[in-house]
Amino acid sequence: MNETNLYPLTFEPIIKQRVWGSETWVLSGLDRDTSVISNGFLKGNTINEILEVYLMDLVGTRIYDACGDEFPLLIKYLTVNEFLSVQVHPDDKKAAELHHAYGKTEMWYILDAQPDARLYLGFNKDMTPEEFFAKCENETLPEVMNCIQPKKGECYYIPAGLIHACGGGLTIAEVQQVSDITYRVYDWGREHDPETAREMHLELAVDCINYKKHIPQPTTTGVLADTPYFTVRLHTAEHPIEIDGSSRDHFIAYLELEGSLEVETDNTLYRSAGGCMLIPATLEYWKIIPREKAVFLEITR
Repeated sequence: MNETNLYPLTFEPIIKQRVWGSETWVLSGLDRDTSVISNGFLKGNTINEILEVYLMDLVGTRIYDACGDEFPLLIKYLTVNEFLSVQVHPDDKKAAELHHAYGKTEMWYILDAQPDARLYLGFNKDMTPEEFFAKCENETLPEVMNCIQPKKGECYYIPAGLIHACGGGLTIAEVQQVSDITYRVYDWGREHDPETAREMHLELAVDCINYKKHIPQPTTTGVLADTPYFTVRLHTAEHPIEIDGSSRDHFIAYLELEGSLEVETDNTLYRSAGGCMLIPATLEYWKIIPREKAVFLEITR
């Protein structure tokens, strides 16, 4: 390998314990928690440090022009035992105005769901801010939200402004904008216990929420999400796949869901570490080699 050229990158996982379970961040451009490269001559550098050096060679011209020296995605696995707070995320405009940050649009791919697992996504009827505020105060907010029994293999798109929660035994792959801004509006009673109470953000959330009735529509095959912030495709591979990426101008991240992947390029074999691998924009040809049957997400912007 020429020690000036970019190559498939793997990263040290960042593990975060939460009151509801845990998160494993496998690729993060978030400044205070930026992923550290775990392979090759760039090992020990963060994704944003090499982005400052390689610029569009790493992410592509269009993406670099839009996002600059901050890798634009946060990719993680969630282990959700208890319930996440009922929450909402601001859009780009509101996040920039209040936090000098990006908004947070995301998607959840269900890797596993126990029988008691539930998703709460959006309102089951049109609401007003006044009705919402009253439901929060009398702790009946879940009554006006869509309650879903999720199934393995379903993907749910969660744009900024869509109120949501989940819990009861779930494993989730999450792809989102590079943002960690969350407004909590209801925490299942934990907010009343000094040992579990976390900051609530009802006043901030009121102006960010989409109050229209929402009809959840999970995707399960092909393009799972196609948004201004990320495009995610689901793949299954049992045999090697040769890729000609010479005509593209963007990075690709592979996220393992089942099984494992290796990538071969220039007679060098790269193995995913922590479940995620990043293919730089300038890499032209490579081969995906599944170990047994592999199910994975292809993620770009």
